Amino acid sequence: MNKKKLSLLLAFVLLFSVTLVACGNNDNKPAEETETTETATTETTTEEAGEEATEENVENFTDAETLVVAAPELNGNYINGFGNSAYDVWVKRLLGNYFGGFGYSTVYYDENAQFHVNPTVVESGEIPSVVNADGSKTYTVKIVEDLVWNDGTPITARDYVYGVLQNAHPLWAKTGANNAQEKEDYLGFEEYSTGQTDEFKGIKLVDDYTFELTLKAEKVPYFHETAILDVYPVPLHVINPNLDVDGSKIVVKEGYEVTDADKEELIKLEEEKVETAQKEYDESLEEAKGEEGFDEAKYDELLKDYEASLEAEDTDEVYADLLEQYKEVEDQKAVVAGLKDGTTELSPVEILINVATNEYAFNYRFKPEVTCGPYKFVEFKNNMVKVTLNDKFKGDENGKKPTIKNVVVQTVNSKLDVDLAIAGTVDIVNGVVEGAKIDKAKNSDKVETTSYARNGYGVLNILNDMGATQYKGVRQAIAYSLDRNEFIQTIAGGYGSVVNGAFGVAQFEYVDKGEEFNEKAINYTRNVDAANQALDTTPYKFEADGTTPWDPAKAQSEYDSNKEGFKYFRYDENGNVLRVIHQGATNNQVSDLIANQLPDNTKLCGIQYIVNPVDFATLLDNYYHPDKNDPDAPTIFNMGTGFGTPNDPYYQYHSSQIDVGDNITRTSDPQLDELLVATRRNDPENVEAWENGWLEFQLWFNENLPTIPLYANEYFDVYTNRVKGLDTNPFKDWSSKIVDLTLEGK
Repeated sequence: MNKKKLSLLLAFVLLFSVTLVACGNNDNKPAEETETTETATTETTTEEAGEEATEENVENFTDAETLVVAAPELNGNYINGFGNSAYDVWVKRLLGNYFGGFGYSTVYYDENAQFHVNPTVVESGEIPSVVNADGSKTYTVKIVEDLVWNDGTPITARDYVYGVLQNAHPLWAKTGANNAQEKEDYLGFEEYSTGQTDEFKGIKLVDDYTFELTLKAEKVPYFHETAILDVYPVPLHVINPNLDVDGSKIVVKEGYEVTDADKEELIKLEEEKVETAQKEYDESLEEAKGEEGFDEAKYDELLKDYEASLEAEDTDEVYADLLEQYKEVEDQKAVVAGLKDGTTELSPVEILINVATNEYAFNYRFKPEVTCGPYKFVEFKNNMVKVTLNDKFKGDENGKKPTIKNVVVQTVNSKLDVDLAIAGTVDIVNGVVEGAKIDKAKNSDKVETTSYARNGYGVLNILNDMGATQYKGVRQAIAYSLDRNEFIQTIAGGYGSVVNGAFGVAQFEYVDKGEEFNEKAINYTRNVDAANQALDTTPYKFEADGTTPWDPAKAQSEYDSNKEGFKYFRYDENGNVLRVIHQGATNNQVSDLIANQLPDNTKLCGIQYIVNPVDFATLLDNYYHPDKNDPDAPTIFNMGTGFGTPNDPYYQYHSSQIDVGDNITRTSDPQLDELLVATRRNDPENVEAWENGWLEFQLWFNENLPTIPLYANEYFDVYTNRVKGLDTNPFKDWSSKIVDLTLEGK
């Protein structure tokens, strides 16, 4: 598989505490944190892990001034856009390199996930606006004048404007960043991001402490409008001190002359890209050669005219992926050659922007020494990242500062994390979901727990435009074939609940409208009669001859007499069997439970349900890049989903977001499209209208089931007795609460 494609796929798994590597490569969102996250549901019980958990080979970093937090994995990405685990997000937040008030963002969200202007950053705590003659809306942001980077350099409006201009620049997307579309709601985004102009009309520097944001006419009003005013500073003096901002564009700093050294630096950076691309291609080629069925001679022939081979529709996907990587290497080599021989001419500002983009994406990203959050970066090594207090941090939205001197996020085996907390080796284990581990923590006098509802759930993600699952009745029948309470007991040890809509139970809409939703919604429980009624609305109403009506009584009879050899499935009039192919991650308790339930339960309603376990990378590839020409392509995948903040279902379910946004299920319903647009176009003050639209969407979701929620966990944070002030919730984890935490003794 194309490794670059895989790296982008993994960028979908971002925020949640059971994540693999970061989630929802949705390029059309109000802010990066709105991403829906797709994760492998890999909960295991302590019994499975073994009761003899020990501290062997786990170094103890705790002391009187150091808080240690356990993490299953870290990948060391510390800026937005490159896909990282939830555990790296903790560090990004502490450094101020993530959405929210810690990074002096212009807006923040509160305990209820409601957005507000950040009074610590924005003068007077207000961002005034005017509606322009063309319907666009301009906000004027005036930041306070006492913000500084941790190196003492003043933070000015230039840093804010530069951050937006850089991330929307055409070069940013070429680094592999998945947030290049972050400001698509701003006026002039398309023209700037595609290189048609060097000015981005949606943002403008007014003076050292003032800038303007202009939203497109078609994007306002928007209920979550405050959220898309999120702008955070990027240290221009570090990324490239020879660049400046003039109005709505990046320019060369006055008085600076681009040198040969600048050009050489750019060539060096581009050569490093060649080396990286070549290495990835070589590894992919060697891997492919080891696969059964790979024909080296055939591939060599395709390689002779790789561009034509790529354009050919009959080129096998395995070869096409390799050819695509080869083309990337050759294209990158051409860039270097052009820079060296002068055939590629760049203006002075283009040279410096190239250098700056590379610096930010490939150097600063891994070692962000100049930041503005409550902590500053110390080191990342040996699967451990350490940060220490930034004495120049002004405070969060309330002006509050942390008091714990050092924080270490340490990679530990997730099977041992609670045992390590009980032993005092780590201080916090975030988001525990396994019942046995929760019970162990509750029965220990060495640790305490706090719990909250998961802002997400385990889910069956479904492709809604191919195979049998394109029919609502098939999706409903699958839901009617599940015993979801068994998931609560087996996976979550009883700590959780079943939900019938696309929401977290702590979201304000559910708090206000949940009772009405529950009264009107279908509660899917195992029900063979209901499953068959649903399937009778689909083309699959016949026996194998395509004319004889399928008979539930015959199904019951054959099941009773020949359960293992059951073959009485439903067919359509053309003789196509009702077959559903499901993929789940290997060595996964959720996958095992599904395999035990659905293939057997669905026989009584005539579905040939096949569960294939695969590695999670393959699952993601098939989910995000389905093969519509393969009649046996999987169309159902068990994963986990965490809802973004804010949670706007437009991005996941509007048909305009297919292929370019986060509508990975490929849901397409004209009436739903109208509802989603009408709901989001409500004024931010009209909460009632938004909530009514939310309810209507949830009832649509409940009936149509573009995905099937399995179980919503109750999360538990386990922490040592010396940690005080930990009060997390579905929207605020320990890293968001760092200003409230203290350590007592050691």
